[in-house]
Order: sequence, then C-alpha cells, then structure tokens
Amino acid sequence: MRKNALINSCYVCAAGAFGTFFRWLQNQSVFDSETGLVNPSALNILVPLVILGAAVLFYFLVRKLKAREFEAPGNIFAVFNGTSILYPIAYFVIAFVTVLGGIVTMFNVSDDLYSTAYRIIAVFAVLSGITFPLICSSHRKRYAPPIICVFMTIPIVMFCIWLVVCYKVNSSNPTIWAFAVEIITICICILAFYYTAGFAYEKAEPYKALFISMFAAFMCFTVLADSRYFGMQLIYFGVAGMFVLESWMIVSNMKKTAEVQYAPEDKAEPEKAQVLEPGETEDKPEPTIQAPERKPKKPEDIDAVLDDCKKYID
Repeated sequence: MRKNALINSCYVCAAGAFGTFFRWLQNQSVFDSETGLVNPSALNILVPLVILGAAVLFYFLVRKLKAREFEAPGNIFAVFNGTSILYPIAYFVIAFVTVLGGIVTMFNVSDDLYSTAYRIIAVFAVLSGITFPLICSSHRKRYAPPIICVFMTIPIVMFCIWLVVCYKVNSSNPTIWAFAVEIITICICILAFYYTAGFAYEKAEPYKALFISMFAAFMCFTVLADSRYFGMQLIYFGVAGMFVLESWMIVSNMKKTAEVQYAPEDKAEPEKAQVLEPGETEDKPEPTIQAPERKPKKPEDIDAVLDDCKKYID
C-alpha cells in the first residue's frame, strides 16, 4: 500500500503547486494597485475551477481505493502505525516547522491591532506542533485514548479561533477575493482535523477523513500564495505537512479485505497402464474366497419362524 500512498501524496503536492501558482497569478494581476478592488480576469474563474478540479481528483482517488475493497484502519493506533525510519523524521520536521511558526508569529504581531488574538493562535500552534509527534507515536507509546483525544482537539480549537480572527480582520474589506480562499481553507482544515480526531474518539470514517485531509493539504498549499505574517505562513506549511502525512498513513495502513479461499479438491490420478516387457506375463491378482451374499429376510419368513417356535413350545 505504500505505492498507493506515494501516488496519492504526489497528486496532493502537484495539485497544491498548481493551486499556489494560479492563486499567485491572481494576486499579481487581478487586484488594482490603487483601489485594491478586483479587475475582471479569467483567473477569477480559473482559480475556483482549479480548486473544484482538485476536489474532484481527490474524490476519484479515494473512490478508487474504496472500490478495491481495502480495509481502512479504524482506530488511532492502526492509523499511526509507521515502521519506516523516515516516519519519525517526517513528523518531527513537521512539528518543528509548526512550532517555529507559532514562535515567530508571537514576535511578528507585536504592533498589530489584533495582536492578542494572533498570539492565542500562535500558542495553539505551538501546542499542536508539540503534540503532533505524540499522536504519531501513539502506536508504540500506547497513550490513554482520552489524552490523545485532547491532543487532537487542539488544532480544531486553533482554527476555530483563526476563523473568527480572519473574519474580524476582513469584515470591512469589500474585496471578497482578498480573503475568500483563506476562509475556505480554515473551514476545510477544521473539517479535516475533526474527521481525523474521529480515529481517537473511536468514531472513525476513514475514507471521508482521507478525502478531506488531502483536500485540506491542497488548500493549505494554495493559500501560501497570499500575503500574511511569515510565522503564519510557516503554520500553514506545517499543517499542510500534517495532512499529507496523515493521508499517507491512512492509505499505507490499509489492508486487502480477507477473502475466503477454498482448498482445491484432490483429483484422483488416472491409473497408468502396465507396460509389459518381452517375456513377462501380466500379474494377476490372487483369487479370494468371497462370503455368500446375505439376503435380508422377508416379513413372511419371520412369521414362519415364529410359528415354528410356538409349535415347539406347545
């Protein structure tokens, strides 16, 4: 299944590169430099089509896996069951980027009007980065499920706060295209972490979690084309890495549904004809004495025997 996981991850990264490129083109050519309003452009149609196309692509990739009747992991210990030496390296790098993004954000927003809200987001980003390796190593450490549930709830809370802050910051902005992609990205990230947390809460929906994680990673890559604080860019990049790794682990830990295999019936080999050499005679089986065939007695014979016994007694 690692081959399928690699293919899916390559599709996510490639689609994310396309999304980032077209969103960057839109930011560079669509917005008016003086008024900040949106000018008519084909990119205003192309960017939504790219997002929709990525969603359709991921849907068919997941549907293909589901059609092949793979048994997806159903709990947190089965999902994060990584055996490769690259697995711990990957989740530690992702965690480092996320934590670094949170720390940098704390210093970048000191002069911002919403600095307090941004710092709350940064704190949750640091906590999400710290707990991510603990979640990924839960198969070996076997943490108590309630602890893992708390760990997986932290990024959900972070993005819920981020959604409110994003709305407040852009509430007076008349240009919807300036923040629409980020709003959609935050909402998709909330859904993705929600479905991923279902593995810890023992209410997993693996194929839904796989689809939404792939789509969330794509959106996180796409939104990197927007301008924001560098620390928050790092957080988005780290979160994208989380979703790519989680989708990788879901696919790589799928197993083929066990099929009942019936043993083939033993076929009797045909007897080989005896080949006689010149001067040899065919071996004949020794005669055997067969016991006479015993015929079952009829009811009339039994009645006759009983009558004879009565006469003898009389």
